Amino acid sequence: MKFLIGLAKVIAWFILVFAFIYIFTDVNPSLKIIVILAAIACVVFLIAMRRIRKSKLPGGIKGSAIQGVWVLEKHFRFDPALKKYEVVPVELKKNYFEFKGSNFRSGDFDENHKQLPAEYSPFSIEGDNVIIESEFFKKANWKWAIKNGRLELTGEMLKPKNSKSQFIFYRKNWR
Repeated sequence: MKFLIGLAKVIAWFILVFAFIYIFTDVNPSLKIIVILAAIACVVFLIAMRRIRKSKLPGGIKGSAIQGVWVLEKHFRFDPALKKYEVVPVELKKNYFEFKGSNFRSGDFDENHKQLPAEYSPFSIEGDNVIIESEFFKKANWKWAIKNGRLELTGEMLKPKNSKSQFIFYRKNWR
């Protein structure tokens, strides 16, 4: 299926490019209108294909924003006595979360910034909740939001109560 979608995209781009070349070389105004309409149809087709692909991801089009590799930047733990979050030190460029299709994994990077092997678990999104099927992550209710290009995950542990942590990730943009 991916091959056919890719092939359709390549064909659509070729049609679009050759249509515009044809527009500038032919003088017949009615053919120019037909070519412009065909180009618009190609663009609409590509946009529709992209939306369909994103709508099949967990959380639909909104949830597609979570897809990718996210690097841990900040970690906060809620202190119930002080009723505020306190900073927990993290090793920069060390920990990652990856959301790929409907699979999730969490792990570390090696010294060359390559992802160390980690086991995938299924995940789903319901509104602002992320449901991760990993045994460790099932111990908490996870909420997600993307703010200022950062993924914010807040986990509230089921036991003990009032045990909350917040993790802030940035999208991996280095090799």
